[in-house]
Amino acid sequence: MSSRHRRTGPGQRPSRLPLLLVPPLLAGVAACTPADVLTPAAAQAATLTDFGSCEELLAYFQEHALEQVGPWGLGSGGRFGGWDDAASGDAAEAGADTGVQLSGGSQVGVDFSGTNNQEQGVEEPDIVQTDGELILTVRGGHLVVVDVPSAEVVGRAALPMRGEGGSELLLDRDARRALVLTTEWSGGGWSPAATRADGLTTYPAFGTERTVVTTVDLSNPAQPVVTGSVRLEGSYRSARMHDGAARVVLVTQPPGLSFVQPRDGSLRAEQEAEDANRAILEESTIEDWLPHLQTVRDGRADGTEPALACEDVARPPEFAGLATMSVLTFDLTGEPRPTSAGAVVANGSTVYASADRLVVATSPWEAWPVAGDVAIGPGPQDPGRTALHTFDLSRDGRTDYLASGWVEGRLLNQFALDEQDGIIRVATTKDSTSGAPSSSSLVVLAQQGQALVERGRVDDLGVTEQIYAVRYLSPELAAVVTFRQTDPLYLVDTSDPSAPTLAGELKIPGYSAYLHPVGDGRLLGIGQDATEDGRTTGLQVSLFDVSEPTTPTRLSHLTFEDHYSEAEHDHRAFLWWEPTGQVFLPAASWTGDKEWVGVLSARVDGQEVDRGARLQLGGSDRGWDYGRRTLVVDDQLWVLGESTLRAVDLVTMEEQARVDL
Repeated sequence: MSSRHRRTGPGQRPSRLPLLLVPPLLAGVAACTPADVLTPAAAQAATLTDFGSCEELLAYFQEHALEQVGPWGLGSGGRFGGWDDAASGDAAEAGADTGVQLSGGSQVGVDFSGTNNQEQGVEEPDIVQTDGELILTVRGGHLVVVDVPSAEVVGRAALPMRGEGGSELLLDRDARRALVLTTEWSGGGWSPAATRADGLTTYPAFGTERTVVTTVDLSNPAQPVVTGSVRLEGSYRSARMHDGAARVVLVTQPPGLSFVQPRDGSLRAEQEAEDANRAILEESTIEDWLPHLQTVRDGRADGTEPALACEDVARPPEFAGLATMSVLTFDLTGEPRPTSAGAVVANGSTVYASADRLVVATSPWEAWPVAGDVAIGPGPQDPGRTALHTFDLSRDGRTDYLASGWVEGRLLNQFALDEQDGIIRVATTKDSTSGAPSSSSLVVLAQQGQALVERGRVDDLGVTEQIYAVRYLSPELAAVVTFRQTDPLYLVDTSDPSAPTLAGELKIPGYSAYLHPVGDGRLLGIGQDATEDGRTTGLQVSLFDVSEPTTPTRLSHLTFEDHYSEAEHDHRAFLWWEPTGQVFLPAASWTGDKEWVGVLSARVDGQEVDRGARLQLGGSDRGWDYGRRTLVVDDQLWVLGESTLRAVDLVTMEEQARVDL
């Protein structure tokens, strides 16, 4: 094994900084024998503890906010900035096609394609869903129901929302119920709130954040019925559904806080404003800090109530901001009200879920300091750390906090995470700092009490590079792609969690941004071809043989010059149709002043990947009809564009029907 790829296990101290940097172990963990605690003293794990009361939780918020407040509110002379990173997104088994039998006899992965889920049996939300008979999407504030046999819109349901918004869908195919997750874009939130008796004007501390959760009954597709809706204070991150229970992840900045600003440019005015802002914090109540919900009936909001109980909220081991990250459980067969909740006083951006665990990662950039000399998050000499918070999904209708830990570096996306039988694998990149180049690691964590404790790791993957793709192929094998000028594909053996090893690597031009297993030890890579100096030249589809991890090889590849695909950064835009060995990729190309938008296809035949037919999507009176998603139903490919839904021949890609949305 090359000395560039070092590993550590029990009793071995890594030669570089340890991945976990946290306070001393809990008493319960410290009581373990040295053989049980599989990390050196400097690489221990953090834990969360619940707040004992609303008074204790409020005191925590106030204490940390008073350290950050200034004349213009939070982040204006203190040490902490108040914005967050809304990235989501947002993968371990071979695709989404689970072969689930539906009541009508159709099967996902056999008769029609489902969402390209990261984990088998764990449904992810997307902008389109199907049960093989209906296709659902959202347009113009309405849930649109398209009948597949007739290729016609057969029903619409108005969604209760205010202003513009983007929506994602979950579909319970057995119950024929849809869950619509909408982000309201009101365009407001920064206007003056009120003028006080002292003449100072207050302004909301944070912008308006709203998430609307709506259930729709589809038992009569011609008359879809909105059965309930709730509006929540918070920014939607992602959701997962398993066995009819949906978990929705939100991040809520303190919704009830408004601050004053200096009335003029004098020091006296600054002091007056800061004193007023400190008084506002001291007089705040728990209602100002935690999220609330409204029940919407017949298009009207019916009361406001807390979305969380104080005892549902846990504190981080170190101050991680003033936001509340919530995981709310919804039952699609009942009223759209949370049946359970778990929360952490922290931000959260990356969401991963297995069948019985949910992991939310807090990006190191989510607590970037605005001013001051104490960095909450990465500073000039600090490569940053990512917090991992895990929740138990195994109890019906509940979401319970389990454990937390830290990893050094940042995550690419949800595919950097994997969990099975309590073992968590995570791939991270440490960006370059003065005197140290960037590099990546794969670390294995295990739960001990409420701590995530490091079991083993492999370091120095792709020195000077960063991670572009990750795929956990099995509990024993992980694939990691890094890139700067070439594309090293690393295969990491994790069969022994306490001593993962680099099994093999392959260097080729370009990179893969998404990896997808296609059976028989083969792996598809979707990304960009590149020159020897790292300049990208066009969309690339590569077929790898990883059946022998020590000697991975590229069997075949295609390059679509000057093209790119949404599948490179959103796995849900990728479609692998196993029955025919076809790959479908919404794509676009600009060459000079010429633009092409449409869908590309390829076919995997043994050890070859061959170019297939393509579909060109033209413009419409509503602008360019960019391809967003593809679905297979029987022998047709359905293509969702910006304004149309088209049915085309699965082989020739010739258009057979078009539905205006």
